[in-house]
Amino acid sequence: MAILVRDGSAGWREPESVGYPSEAALQEILYAYPTLIPGVSDDAIACREFNSSVGPADIVVLDAEGNLTIVECKLASNPQVRREIIGQLLDYASRLWKMNTEEFETLWMKAEKTTQSPLALLDDSEGRIRSALQENLNAGKVNLVLAVDHLNDSLKRIVEYLNEISTDSTGVIVVEFARVVESGVEILIPTSYGAELVEAKTNRNERQSWTVDQFVSWCEEHDPDGLPRVRTLIQGFESAGFLVYGGRAKTPSLNIGLDIPGVGRKYPVAMYTDDSRGALVEVRFPDFRTHVHLRTKLGEAIGAMADNPYPIEFIKENDYRKRPNISARDFTSRAASSLAKVIHQSLIGD
Repeated sequence: MAILVRDGSAGWREPESVGYPSEAALQEILYAYPTLIPGVSDDAIACREFNSSVGPADIVVLDAEGNLTIVECKLASNPQVRREIIGQLLDYASRLWKMNTEEFETLWMKAEKTTQSPLALLDDSEGRIRSALQENLNAGKVNLVLAVDHLNDSLKRIVEYLNEISTDSTGVIVVEFARVVESGVEILIPTSYGAELVEAKTNRNERQSWTVDQFVSWCEEHDPDGLPRVRTLIQGFESAGFLVYGGRAKTPSLNIGLDIPGVGRKYPVAMYTDDSRGALVEVRFPDFRTHVHLRTKLGEAIGAMADNPYPIEFIKENDYRKRPNISARDFTSRAASSLAKVIHQSLIGD
């Protein structure tokens, strides 16, 4: 893709510099900003040089739903960009297939040189993410991303073919991350191909979404003490203009969405069900890590809410990476009635 720049009234010209000094430079950018990768959510975390028995994958990404993405970076100057990258991605994916979560954690921590589990970073206090991750590992459910500096027809054809012949649990995407440097300013221009093919496959294989009625019915049977608060919370979100969708977890779940001007649609709240704790309410602070001002306003607003059940100081101390699930039973009537209004006001205003 040709890129031209110009200053003021001067004519168009080629930028001072195009491309990357090395594949490691592209890898470093995607490691620091994994949300540049198609399909990766704002709450995802990344691991660099995740080393399986066949060598290190450039980047492995894990999100709070237990979804996995493997990224391999190659520059067009590498003569093996078309063939080697495909073989590497498939090899890495095969090594994750049927791996247990304990081994995954160990390899992740070794690569990151840390003693903190990735599941702890995602605040999996209820074990929900661990369960989803193990399910995906058992099924070999992973998205494969080819990160390159130049996208050509040959790579597009390979992506089309792999998505056609692979199972619904595996998606393949190629992303061109064009980079230019001009007057000391670096510009990154992502262009993806194959995301729509992966989405179509995913939709064929996804669990059917739960409905609000199914969520409430589950609470009627399994959590009668929390049911009044659940009804109040759902009614509050709907009245405040939130979009209440059924989730796709193993047990009934809901995603609470909101269209935020200048940001787009976000899902600041999720509701889950657990056999022992009943209905759970999660405020998803990590979803706003790229919108620090909104995350801060959200934390301050909930912290100031009357009868607030969330450990806001603990969440702040952990840089808003924590997203504890609070039992609906722990909400007072006043807190359940005001949560939607407080969140709406902090993210959008009155």
